[in-house]
Amino acid sequence: MDRIDCGELKGVYASTAVIQEIIFWFYNRQLLCELTKAVNVLTHLRNVEWIAITPEICLTASLLISEYNTSPFDAYHLATAISRDKTILSTEHIYDKIKGIKRIEPSDFAKDL
Repeated sequence: MDRIDCGELKGVYASTAVIQEIIFWFYNRQLLCELTKAVNVLTHLRNVEWIAITPEICLTASLLISEYNTSPFDAYHLATAISRDKTILSTEHIYDKIKGIKRIEPSDFAKDL
């Protein structure tokens, strides 16, 4: 994340669903103090373009849920990637099943830095 924050990595974007997912994760574990810290760090990263969940992304996400039985958050992440460059950085193998999506394993990405 340091390389993103300092601007060495260009073109980094993420869905605002990432922030929502993190909030749910910490909330469900009652880690409320940690929740605020995590969201604060994430939202203050420089050089990340946050992509809002638009009605079009919601429609695409609903179609992905129907066709591929993804979770809502996975569908939001996919719909965001589809609206951009069809590439997703994730350990989740569900993305490998989606036609036209290129999943990059984070460990592979880190090796190429």
